[in-house]
Amino acid sequence: MKFKTTAELEPLKEILGQDKAINAMEFGLSIDDIGYNIYISGETGTGRTTYALEALKNYSRQKDSHLDWCYVYNFENPHEPIALSFQRGVGRKFKKDVDALADNILSDFRNILNSEEYEKERNQILTNYEIQKQMLIQQIKDYGKEKGFNFKSTQSGIVFIPIDENVDSNSKEFLESKIEIENMTIGIISKIKQLEEDAKNKIASLEESIAISVVDPYIKSLIKKYGKNSKVKKYLLNMREDILNNIYIFYMDDEELQSIDEREYFLKYKVNLFIDNGKEKNIKNAPVVLELNPIYPNLFGKVEYENDKGVIKTDFTKIIPGSIHKANGGYLVLYINELLKSPYSWDLLKRTLQFKKIQIDTATSMKPEPIPLDIKIVLIGSQYLYDLLYYYDEEFSKYFKVLVDFSTEMARNEENELKVARFISNYCNKMNLKHFTYDAVQVVLKHSSRLAQNRKKLSTRFNKIKELIIESNLFADRRNSEFVDKEDVKNAIYEKINRINKIEKKLDEMYQNNKLLISLGGKKIGVINGLSVISMGEYSFGRPAVITVTTSPGHKGVINIEREVRLSGAIHDKGVLILGGYLLENFSKEVPVSITSHICFEQSYSCIDGDSASSAELYALLSSLSEVPIKQNIAVTGSVNQKGDIQVVGGVTEKVEGFFNICKIKGLTGDQGVIIPKNNLDNLVLTEEIENAIKNGLFKIYPVDRIEEAMEILTDTTFEQICDRINKRLKKFYEMSK
Repeated sequence: MKFKTTAELEPLKEILGQDKAINAMEFGLSIDDIGYNIYISGETGTGRTTYALEALKNYSRQKDSHLDWCYVYNFENPHEPIALSFQRGVGRKFKKDVDALADNILSDFRNILNSEEYEKERNQILTNYEIQKQMLIQQIKDYGKEKGFNFKSTQSGIVFIPIDENVDSNSKEFLESKIEIENMTIGIISKIKQLEEDAKNKIASLEESIAISVVDPYIKSLIKKYGKNSKVKKYLLNMREDILNNIYIFYMDDEELQSIDEREYFLKYKVNLFIDNGKEKNIKNAPVVLELNPIYPNLFGKVEYENDKGVIKTDFTKIIPGSIHKANGGYLVLYINELLKSPYSWDLLKRTLQFKKIQIDTATSMKPEPIPLDIKIVLIGSQYLYDLLYYYDEEFSKYFKVLVDFSTEMARNEENELKVARFISNYCNKMNLKHFTYDAVQVVLKHSSRLAQNRKKLSTRFNKIKELIIESNLFADRRNSEFVDKEDVKNAIYEKINRINKIEKKLDEMYQNNKLLISLGGKKIGVINGLSVISMGEYSFGRPAVITVTTSPGHKGVINIEREVRLSGAIHDKGVLILGGYLLENFSKEVPVSITSHICFEQSYSCIDGDSASSAELYALLSSLSEVPIKQNIAVTGSVNQKGDIQVVGGVTEKVEGFFNICKIKGLTGDQGVIIPKNNLDNLVLTEEIENAIKNGLFKIYPVDRIEEAMEILTDTTFEQICDRINKRLKKFYEMSK
């Protein structure tokens, strides 16, 4: 790499070290099928979410199926609001036009009702009615006089009074005349009522014609503008019919309107703009939605309610969209662990995918019309959760066919080293931080390999690299330096460890005060220094563990003391049982292996698991059987199989460093070291202090492939001699056990 500082480099903006994942993501996004949703697995900090959102943002430019959605009143079934779809940006225009409709009709209708022309036509109808009514009443009066009666109107009706006060009211002629006049009056009143009804019908017809003349231009205008959608056209025609059927509301004055619930009545002529994709700057880009809290209402929407004097009310304008509605036509990103925490959300998501419709379930009789589903769902989670869902949820593999697996490491080569430097350059620019010198980048690269636990790899957990960049800047600031140098990075690494290594320091103190017993010199039979790793959150460190073995004649075989007291895990138990297999394979050809052997981790008071101490246990067992002492200045790690091959183990760097630190506390002698599996060499990424100690001959690493090699290093005795001593002793044990 040819640069002095990262300021000279072109910033890296693409994802790094995830070629396989990128190919899988592109494959999944290229298939438009409801079953090809995507599951992104990998560890936190590998850039899963950042990459997913960036990739979806790029693909969103190619997808063009997202729509605006409105919920409107259903005039045929008020409990089932209708969902109407529109092209992007049209939904808000439709809402504006329809919301203004009722106000415009009310205003126009009142203007006409207050006009002279309307008053004239209405008064003409009423005048004609009055004239005809008076003519009929006059007929009654005239006929009454003809028969000798006067006409008089009272609250109880029409009364006929004889003109001649002396007439005999009981005479036949009087009674017949009175009955005749009353019958005629009944007929005339019936005609008057008919005239009144006709006048009312004429006024109603006049108002209806006015209403049609007012309403139809608005409705026709809306149909012309939005009526290409047959569903919208039907809604507008139903609205027209409802307005005309209830036109009396529109000619109420303000005082009369206050006597009814004006808002609730006119609400059915409003529009709920449910999804507005026209408000975005790039409305052509399909929506990309990240839902961090996928509880049911956030994911699938809800219906809000209001308390009106103790009565719970709701309506179609209170239907609220969920993130799946907002992402419809585009992409929805969810964290699977959060999704599974929320009751019902996971099952309802699968049901939505199955029926390809988004249904809002409510606690009332309101059932909003489902919206068709057009979406690509991206789940982000661990490999562990993916495996659980794949094996225990038969529907999971049906709807999530694409696995995008993020790796935690990448090859350490010149190309990737330069890309990491460019990544540092980009992050420094983005966060306005000091740039790194060439030497500082080298320290970051080594730290990255340490995170990957492999000298030939670099970590892709870039959140850890970001933390190191930020913290290194702090130390550069303290020096008032223009750039971050290697010492700043080293200080940042050291200080972070120093903040979280309280337990390690406590153990160091116990070794120093001889509260934890360990020998780092001389030789002992059946005693060896094994190595273990202690994990404390994000920090792990290695520590030696004194392993002792005793043997005697008997038939119980190899006894794991930790197992007997239930302080041993299954993998550790397996490792101990392998020791018995190795003994039978190599030492039971002449006589049966008749021993009782006890293996113990001294001063260990917590559960032990893993098989990385199995080789150390075997060395101590062979030492005890052969009575050949083992060097205490060499610690051991490695797994062993029944054939005597040394197998790789985890945490080899921490184990070597842990033993080195104890040696440094007790005093480096120059002959101390660690035996490790040869195949673990690439996993060693040691601190600069230990590297220098090795170069100066103060500390040694012994890579081995076989038990024989390690035993000769530990005892300075040939393995053939050791085996000869073991066979002789086993024969003695056999004779004694008989």
